[in-house]
Amino acid sequence: MSSLMDMAKDLIHDRVIETKTYFVDEERLLFAGTLRETRHLEYYKFTGERVEAGLLHGLTILLLVKVPSMIIEEIEVSMDKVPRFECREIEECLAPVKGMAITGGFSSKVRAIAGGEKGCTHLLHLIITMAPAVMQGYWASIYRKKPDTGYKASGSSSKMGAGLMNTCYVWREDGPAFTKLKKLIEEKGGDLK
Repeated sequence: MSSLMDMAKDLIHDRVIETKTYFVDEERLLFAGTLRETRHLEYYKFTGERVEAGLLHGLTILLLVKVPSMIIEEIEVSMDKVPRFECREIEECLAPVKGMAITGGFSSKVRAIAGGEKGCTHLLHLIITMAPAVMQGYWASIYRKKPDTGYKASGSSSKMGAGLMNTCYVWREDGPAFTKLKKLIEEKGGDLK
């Protein structure tokens, strides 16, 4: 069987999004997200101006998040490379997410704050992409210990369990993975409400 990639010739464009999680202290984690977008061939703007191949977008979002509440305590946005000078005029468009919790509905709330003409589609895409990675980073930070010492039936773990429900095929409510998680939470005295 052949791969579709066998048909590929010249690379024209790529967008690379990377997220990283850093331990700060027992109550906070730092999440870094970067979006790098490169045009690999020269191109022309709508005005007819010719532009050399190279980096088009170089954006970074840093989120200092209080755990386990998942509340954003601080946000820093850096627009190191943008295609137009005017892009920098909305560098603060995500400032209102400070104080928000990264929980169900987060993406919709961020779209309402910084979607369309109120913000930057690339920053919006990056922060929305970061949200599930923030959850993965948080889980990685608390489950770095053996389950018998790292798992506690706190309100946050019950909330996280409820937050996983029906998010994908594996975590469907009637599936074996979610059933096992639900049983564990209930055995430790928690519930999924």
